[in-house]
Amino acid sequence: MTKKHLLIKNTLTVLLTLVCLVANATVPDSIKRNLEDFDYIVTFTEENYAAFPAIIEQGYRKKYETLKKQLRKQVAKGKANIEKAVCEYAIWFYKNFDTHYQLNNTALWESYEQPVHIDYKKMMEYNPQPVSCKVDEQTWLVRVPSCVGKNPTTEWVQQAAKDFQKSGCEHLIIDVRGNEGGNTDIWKPFIDMLVDQRREGTIDNFFRNTKHNQSFWEHALSESPNNSYFKDFLKQCKDSLGKNDFELWTSYDASEVTPKLLPKRAAILVDNGTCSAGESLIQLYVKGVSSRTKVYGKERTFGADLTGNVYYTIFPNADIYLTYPTCIKQKEFLEHHVFGANGIAPDVRITLPYPKRLTDNIDEWVLWVADDLKKQ
Repeated sequence: MTKKHLLIKNTLTVLLTLVCLVANATVPDSIKRNLEDFDYIVTFTEENYAAFPAIIEQGYRKKYETLKKQLRKQVAKGKANIEKAVCEYAIWFYKNFDTHYQLNNTALWESYEQPVHIDYKKMMEYNPQPVSCKVDEQTWLVRVPSCVGKNPTTEWVQQAAKDFQKSGCEHLIIDVRGNEGGNTDIWKPFIDMLVDQRREGTIDNFFRNTKHNQSFWEHALSESPNNSYFKDFLKQCKDSLGKNDFELWTSYDASEVTPKLLPKRAAILVDNGTCSAGESLIQLYVKGVSSRTKVYGKERTFGADLTGNVYYTIFPNADIYLTYPTCIKQKEFLEHHVFGANGIAPDVRITLPYPKRLTDNIDEWVLWVADDLKKQ
């Protein structure tokens, strides 16, 4: 290279550097912080969100990349603040794929989240409470509004199962309207009553193995320090970090149950508020393994049935944090997920108007389902 060419090259390099410095100097600090936060949620999601690889594998890469570029461009030009940009980003996952993925500590998120689901409290007296009682001489109702283990407790659910067995009723309604989830172990007393055939294969729940996600199990272990299963799984994940993207966490196999003679017919009563572990009752113990149990409702469930073990991360600058699932039922997600139609559709659609009250009562929907069970 001649001295002339070298001089020109050096001059161009200096000019380019000056242009970049001037450009950066004109970018307000607020936009720099917004860009840092937006880039953070994007990178974090792609690296840690359990459903992200499955979403891309389903063929949504182009839509995702287009959304990401558009939003970043808006942030860079100051046309969208960070709160609006990340809400637009997060709602794409929440609405179309998985309602376990959501933002917290931001009022704006509520305006994005609420239109996706039905607010039953605006339509009726809506406060589902535990109920275990006869509907009529043939039908028993068990309403379980939560799987957390407090309202009702696990002991209450166990007793409800025993009460049904002693009742002389042939039909069972398990009402999970408004059930926001918790621990699927709460359903154990009812599994033998709902399942009536072997599952072909298993439903496997996979953990996306990243350093950040391992903190979920470290926290779980701090809460239950004597849990050897948590301890062994965390060690397994640490040993395979960087080698395996996913580790098998749990496997559900309906062949392990012993079906009972009663109920002869069963119903799972759902609404758009049935979420997570409430949905898992259907996903794990009804779909594909029960011909005597049907799902009743008016709308699809909430849409958090194929992921779980939720953890969080905090943005570098904005007072916002993201909650997201670290685990996924990957096969079911890939085979059965419907873009833009989260949740589980009822087998039998209830044609009645909404009840006026859903608390600790036997409402119109329960009576309708009880009559329909007799007709089958």
